Amino acid sequence: MSRFLEGLYFSPEADKGEGDEDQTQDEQNQEGEVLEWDTFHKALPEEAQKLIEKRESGLKSALETERDSRGKVEKELREVASKLEKDSDAQKKVLKLADENALANAKADFYEEAHEEGVSNLKLAHVVATTDGLISKSGKIDFKKMKESYPELFGKKKMPPGGAGEGTGGKQPGAKGDMNARIRAKAGRR
Repeated sequence: MSRFLEGLYFSPEADKGEGDEDQTQDEQNQEGEVLEWDTFHKALPEEAQKLIEKRESGLKSALETERDSRGKVEKELREVASKLEKDSDAQKKVLKLADENALANAKADFYEEAHEEGVSNLKLAHVVATTDGLISKSGKIDFKKMKESYPELFGKKKMPPGGAGEGTGGKQPGAKGDMNARIRAKAGRR
């Protein structure tokens, strides 16, 4: 039965010696490094870069079209509201829809700008900008003041170390080897 288990369940990584654990730890440390888009994109072959750029331009074009249409909808809603009886329920509802549309557009614009500025938590940054009055009436956002007051919003996200087979915490402290090595040790097959 142990040969059956050994053939099916033991990975080649289980045969690593004691010195190989240092190499695995180094690999984990490298995995925890922050991967930047620019570095990644420049490392790709030129064909892949062009393919990504083509896809991005199509997505940006679609986004601009969507923004334009939302702006037109808001304008049309306000025109309809102006033709309705003043202070009527219908006018109030139409104006409310126009205001919600404008708010959604402003929020989308904020998220795009905040992402370009390197904000790590977009939703929290929007709350901060709104409550602290960092958004002018024209829609300009004072990211400089936000960065001074809340520098933690501009931190880089770091991927935690660990592999898919190790769970979320990496190797357990004090544990040597992996599960396959433990099974071999219990079976007397070190």
